[in-house]
Amino acid sequence: MVPLKFRTRKTLLWLLYSSITILTIYYLHVLLETHHHYGSHDTTLSNEVSLHQGEEKINEANLSGRLNVQSAWTCTGNMNYESEWHQRTCAFNNICYNKTRKIFQFYRKPGGIKRPVLFEPKLGHIYDFNINNHGFVSLVTRPSVHGSWGPTIVEELLPSANEVPYLQHVHVLFMHWHVPFNPGHIIWEDIASTYFAMIRLNEYDRNAVLLEYRNFPKSGDQFHHMYENLVPAFAAKVDSLDHYTNNFSSPLVCFQTLVAGGAKPVFSIDHEPYTHGKEKLFYDYRTAILQYHGVNISDLPSRHRIVLVNKTRAMRRSLRGISNLVEVKNFIKLAYPQIQLDVIDWSEYTFTQQLHELHKTTILITPCGGLAKSSDRGV
Repeated sequence: MVPLKFRTRKTLLWLLYSSITILTIYYLHVLLETHHHYGSHDTTLSNEVSLHQGEEKINEANLSGRLNVQSAWTCTGNMNYESEWHQRTCAFNNICYNKTRKIFQFYRKPGGIKRPVLFEPKLGHIYDFNINNHGFVSLVTRPSVHGSWGPTIVEELLPSANEVPYLQHVHVLFMHWHVPFNPGHIIWEDIASTYFAMIRLNEYDRNAVLLEYRNFPKSGDQFHHMYENLVPAFAAKVDSLDHYTNNFSSPLVCFQTLVAGGAKPVFSIDHEPYTHGKEKLFYDYRTAILQYHGVNISDLPSRHRIVLVNKTRAMRRSLRGISNLVEVKNFIKLAYPQIQLDVIDWSEYTFTQQLHELHKTTILITPCGGLAKSSDRGV
């Protein structure tokens, strides 16, 4: 019995030792794998940060640090149906504008796995940003095939930063809605969409550059003048895409971050749900414009003031006028003798003056579109 017990104990000790040895080897293996994994992750993260750095231009060291540098993108909006392209807002990272071909090139590693940009219930995987004769996003308020856009995928590595410029700061691509001049639509649809797009994607940059795609207004006309009144309130500048990129001698101009899409009508009843829940966006955009033009938004009127809009000079061209203006004016004076009443023709005021007058007004009486007049007298 004694030898048997001894052998049994020896066997148990051997099994225990073997188990400890195996577990030790296993944990050492796990530790090595974990170190390798996080070491690689940190390196990748470091390079990602340098590629998306907002204050520095990408240099050759950044690009050569990764052999698989390629373009990237992220979107918000409808990603379930290709037909809902006008509902999307996207940010594209490290894409380049080919000035000769006049296209934006989205770089995908040669020979790499093709990843779909969308999965459509009817069409299955979609591997291109342009399909069914339209692009991936809408650049204009009233969606149309002409106003849609998407980059062209090329099977190449990103070009070297020694050969082409990589532009810092966010650039926003949009298209001017070429319709009869109306400040309301320009303020809240044409230009506001560029601000909204940056905010929605968490890409807001006070030094952003807005790039008009095809229909940039001519210098000196009403549209261009209105752009000058609005854009500096929240971005660095606005320019046409071709004029802006032609300032660089290289055939390619690359962008660290290009935001596109998100233009939506805000005055149409059909699109009213689009404005729901976006009150903070509208307020911040409005505040930026008011403050840029020197309006103290904290200095609110302490007494009522009625402003009656005079558009009699527009009566011949439009129904947007008050035909019995004098009668309305006299009625208000009789009904509210203690309240200040001013009859204003907005065409006699600069845009800055208009904003200051509106800020001092508590009651505004105007026909539809009555304020849709911009002075030609400058800011």
